[in-house]
Formats: sequence, C-alpha cells, structure tokens
Amino acid sequence: MIKYLLFLSSFATLQAAAQKTAVSKNIQQAMDRIDTNTIRSHIAYLADDRLKGRLPGTEGYQMAVDYVIDQYKKMGVAPGGDNGSYTQKLILRKSIVNNTSAVAVLKDGNGNIDSLVFAKDFAPAPHPMKANAVAEGKLVFVGYGVEIPNFYSDYAGVDVKGKIVVFVNGVPDGLHSTLAAHFSNAGNKMTTAYEKGAAGVVSINLMARGAATASPVLQANVALNPEKTVAYGRGFVGNLPLVLNGYKSLLGRLFLNSGKKLEQVLADIKNKKPSSFELPVTLAASYATTHNDFESYNVVGLIPGSDKQLKKEYVVHSAHLDHVGIGKPVNGDSIYNGAHDNASGVASLLEIARVYKSSGAKPKRSILIVMVTGEEMGLIGSSYFAANPTVPKSSIVADVNTDMPTLIAPLLSVVPLGAEHSSLMDNVQFAAGHLGLDIEKDPEPAENRFVRSDQYSFVMSGIPALHIKYGNKTNTPGFDMVKFVKEWRAKYYHQAADGMDGIFDFAAAKTYVKLNFLISYSIAQNTARPTWNKGDLFGPAEKEGVASK
Repeated sequence: MIKYLLFLSSFATLQAAAQKTAVSKNIQQAMDRIDTNTIRSHIAYLADDRLKGRLPGTEGYQMAVDYVIDQYKKMGVAPGGDNGSYTQKLILRKSIVNNTSAVAVLKDGNGNIDSLVFAKDFAPAPHPMKANAVAEGKLVFVGYGVEIPNFYSDYAGVDVKGKIVVFVNGVPDGLHSTLAAHFSNAGNKMTTAYEKGAAGVVSINLMARGAATASPVLQANVALNPEKTVAYGRGFVGNLPLVLNGYKSLLGRLFLNSGKKLEQVLADIKNKKPSSFELPVTLAASYATTHNDFESYNVVGLIPGSDKQLKKEYVVHSAHLDHVGIGKPVNGDSIYNGAHDNASGVASLLEIARVYKSSGAKPKRSILIVMVTGEEMGLIGSSYFAANPTVPKSSIVADVNTDMPTLIAPLLSVVPLGAEHSSLMDNVQFAAGHLGLDIEKDPEPAENRFVRSDQYSFVMSGIPALHIKYGNKTNTPGFDMVKFVKEWRAKYYHQAADGMDGIFDFAAAKTYVKLNFLISYSIAQNTARPTWNKGDLFGPAEKEGVASK
C-alpha cells in the first residue's frame, strides 16, 4: 500500500549531497569521440523497411534482437540475460474480446431492465487471465476512483465490497504532473478498486464518444510468468472479474433518478470535493476473451563494475527495441519504421555502451544495457524485467530510460521526468551542468508522459528512475519550440513517416548521449545508493499495480 505524502517541492529544494564525480581526460575524450555517423547507422538499420516496424513476435523484431546482440559482442559488452545469454525470454499474451459475446444490462429497483448496446454504450476490456468475464452488482459512483493519502479520496464513506464501481478518467486539480499521470493510470485505478473489494469496474471516458462501428477490435497485452499465473503491464486489469469502458452518455443514464446533477458532481470532484454515492441501478455483464501467447525477448548487456563490493549493484540503461509494425497505409507506405521511436533511443544506448568500453571508465557499479520488448504494447517488457530482473532485484539501484529523444533541434535544455522524486536529480544536475544544459519542469503535463515509458515500470517496482526528454529552450530568436514539437509529433509520432528521411539533428544526439552517460556514470561512481526523497509517494512502501500479486 502507498502511505506517503504526495506534494513535491521544486527542484531547488531537493536535499541530497552534490555529486563529486570526476570526469577524467580519458572519459572526456571518449565523449568527444561519440560518433554521430555510428548513431545514424544504428537508426538506419533498425528503421529499415526490412524490419517491418519491429513488432514483437515477428521476424523483424528478431532481426533487431540479433542486431543488438551482434553490437554487444563487437564492443565487448558481456551477456547479462538468462543463463549466460544476451536475452531474457518472455511470454507475451495478446487478448481479444469476442464481440458477439458481450452483454451488459442495467436493472433498477422496480425490476425495469435497460440493455446496453455494445460499442455504442460500452466496450469491454479484454481479460488477460480469464476466458470468460462475468459479474453482477450494485453500481457505486466513486468519482475519479483514486485514493491519494493526505490529499483526496474517492472511497471515503462508501462501501464498494462486492459492488461494481463507476469512475471517470482523470484526477482532481492540484497534483504535480508525475503524480497526476500516476493516479490517472487505469491500471492503478483498477488495483485500487480490487483492493477495496469491488466486483468490477465501469471506466467512463468523458471525452470519447461511442465507437462509430458496431465491431471494434478490443485487445490488450500483458507479459506472463513461465507458469502463466502472473501478468505484468502498465494497464493490468486481471485481478478484477470484469472491466467495462463507457462514455459520458452512459454516465448520464446512470445518474437518472439518482438525485444528483452530473455536471455539478464532475465540477466538485475536479475541485477536490469527493462526491461518491451508490447509484440506483444494478449492472450484470459478461463477455469472452480469446488469448494468443507468443515469445519475445528483452536484450541485456553487462558492463561489470570495478569495485569489489559495488560491482554487485547495477545501474540500468533502458530503451525499448520494439515499434508498432505494419499499419494503415499513408501515401502508399504501411511500414511504421519507428526511426525516432525508438531506434534513436536504442542507438543512443549502444553508443553509451561504446563510451563505457572505449574510455576505460571502469565504473564502480556494474552497468546493464537493457533493450526491452513490448513498450508499445503497454510497457510489458520493462514491467516484466523490473519485477523479474536477470540480477537480484535488490541490487538494482537506478534506471536511466531513453525513449524517443526527439532529436530534431539543438539540445539546450532537458526535462528529467521522474528525477524530482529522488536523489537522481543531483545526478542530472551534475551531468547537465557539465554540458551547460538547462533543466526544465515538464512543459506538457497533460500528456502524462511519466507513465507512458519504461522508467515507470522501474518506479512501480520501487527503483528510482528517470526519463530524459527534450526541453523547450532555443537559440533561434522568435522560434516557437513548443509549436514546432507539436507539429512534428502530429506528423511523425506512430506514423509511417517516422523513417530516416524525417528530421534529425545528430549534434543533439551527441549531446543526448553525453548527458545520459554522465548521469549513469555519476550514479555508478557515487558510493551512496540513490534514495527516494523523504516522504515521497514512490518511496520505500511496497508497490502494487504493475503485476498481479
């Protein structure tokens, strides 16, 4: 359970000792020799049409795995995977709802029945652990469905045991961006409902409307343990008997005869005024899910530490190796190459590994270079690795994640998502200071970026982690970086256009590699382990919500 204070102070109030890592002449020279042509060649291979978008379970993804292993071998990076290999095998499960099986019926106290229409009124969430999901219970509206210690609780004063809870997307106003992202995460809301004894969930998206087609493809993904008894993923819903998604129109129907005004209740919870209550209807629902299991791989390289004791501890560099595969053709192109997302991140880690090996850095702690599968499927590769690492879990001291560095303009400032929760901010300040980079707060809190990449899996496993994103500082007068990035993202993010013929700034790539290397190196050299800030949400308390227990 989470038991800690949530408010975060500004960057300036972080209270860890300043890093005193020395950047030797050899290390500086190795960083200066970072080869943008090598970075370019890595991206070009991984984003080539031959790999067909690197979808896990396909030949193209296996080609990416083989390429990374070959690069590790050429650099002299040791294997860090299962049984002396470079890989960690995972079982991935794709779950798809059998649309024709989905039934949902509302009943009021007078015995009146109101049948809901599949895809128009509701859409089931595929159950990753059961072939048949079924539940019946009294409905209870629980606002946002969150319980935030010392801040706000939707569950105060209501009993949901054996009942089906109804909640809306989002969180109350007033939370720091990383906490807003964390508590908005559907997987956490499901876990909270399960812990409260709920028999099911109806999750209402206030912005979306019912599907335009009567037969949408409803699918979800998880990673499984070898026994297929535990599932891992950011949006895991497998503990609950039943999960339905609905729309504002459905919420309006549920509020009929409740004595409550919907818009007033929504305004109240937004302003941190809990407004939970029992609805005057019961829901009975059921649906079937088909499961398809297949194998995929995380790729793990090891750079052993030099200190007799500290080499038993590990700093992880993570980046996702997968992308979304083949999709809807755009201008005749159906291969979603993922050059920026995340071939550029993988290329950055390969170059970081080369800096370690070519500089004679000899970090005191060991370094794991981990390329994970299934990020685009819901952080499932990193969720599995963070919970079941190939080294003792307690020996991992930090994760430095790299995902879509967005190398499209000079890198003058950075946003270290998640670092403000721990002493890792000091490592960022050291590295950024050495390179003359500014540090900014998250400029896009509404994007919930903190929970959308692999560092979140490590955070949820109790491991301090961060994800370096681009900042908005520019050296071009009158240039609107925010607008430029938004326009770029609209054209390239998860689009067939994200290939080598897109926009790249390889000087920014060199700076990005230097920064991330210096962050991990300073963590590896500091004899004190990274620590969570006192009273932080993600601190020593046992984390739940990433894997079923």
